[in-house]
Parts: sequence; structure tokens; C-alpha cells
Amino acid sequence: MKKLITVFGPSGAHRSDPVYSEAEILGASLADAGYSVVCGGYDGVMEAVARGASSRGSGVVGVTADVYLGRGRTPNEFITREVKVKSAVDRLMELVDLADAYVAIGISPGTLLEVATAWDMMSKNFLETKPLVLIGDEWRALCDVLLTQEWYLGKSKFVNIVDTPEEAIDRLNDRLGLQDNLPDIPVLSQAEN
Repeated sequence: MKKLITVFGPSGAHRSDPVYSEAEILGASLADAGYSVVCGGYDGVMEAVARGASSRGSGVVGVTADVYLGRGRTPNEFITREVKVKSAVDRLMELVDLADAYVAIGISPGTLLEVATAWDMMSKNFLETKPLVLIGDEWRALCDVLLTQEWYLGKSKFVNIVDTPEEAIDRLNDRLGLQDNLPDIPVLSQAEN
């Protein structure tokens, strides 16, 4: 079955920002490697990764929330399946639950919350262990502080910090195996359940 990769990243990234370009490359690379992309469904990195994946003919699952619609945010044009939830917390949990692995590119408070939630839930065995790939030096600096804490040693077995989208794909392939280029799996929205 085709693996779902949830991509976390800042919504504030603009098309002219390097992280937007890198996220678009990441989306295309994930699709080329046979993965399906899951993202938050809005703008910034979410739009970029969805744009990249859809440019390669891959479907993209966007997880959206009523609370954002009420604030004037609309899903980006590149998602092909929308999973609708009520709250921001429900959205975060859906992004975490849907994934077979996680990739974060760029950093912001929201991205940090998403990564920390997945990491903490796996550390406490609330979630099965899944690959968590963090792209960029900003993640290396942050994780260096956390991973050197004596009480936290040994809890990083699923965290990989890399420099490029291509290295992220290599790490995912190492952990999940090479993917067959299978048809997209159907993901029903909350409204369809």
C-alpha cells in the first residue's frame, strides 16, 4: 500500500522564499519516489509541497479545519482530497494519525508544535514509531539542545536531521523501503465518513 508522508512547514513562507522552493522540490521528490503527500492544505510550505507533488501527477491530501475557514483561510488549489475537521487540535491530530512518516521543512512556532507533538507521542509510545525527518540546520541547532539532555538520551531513534529534500527521500526509503508507484489510496473526508 502506498505510504502517506505528512509534511510540516511554515504557512508564512512566500513563493520567493528559499524554503518554498525547497518544499516544492520535496513534494515532487516524494511523488517521484512513490509516496503520497499529506499536508495542512493551506498556504506557504503546505502549498509548495502540494504544488510539487501535483506537478508529478500525485494526489495530495489536505487536512483543513473549520476554525481556519472562519478566519478567511481557504485550501490551496493543489490538494486533491480534503479531510475536514472542526478545530486546530483535531487538524494536528489528523496530520499525525494519517502519516506513515513525517518530514518537516522550515521552522515556525506551528511547525515546531507539529514536530514536537509527533515526536513526543512516539517517545511516550502513544504512537507507533515512524520516521521523523527534519530538513535544515535550524532543526539541527534545536535538536542539539534537546538531544543532549541526560533525561532524553536514547529517545531520538526515529529522528533524522538532513540538509536537502533528496536526503530526506533517502532516509524515508531506508526506513520504509522503496515504494511501488501504485495508484493513490482513497482518503475520505470527515464529511464522507
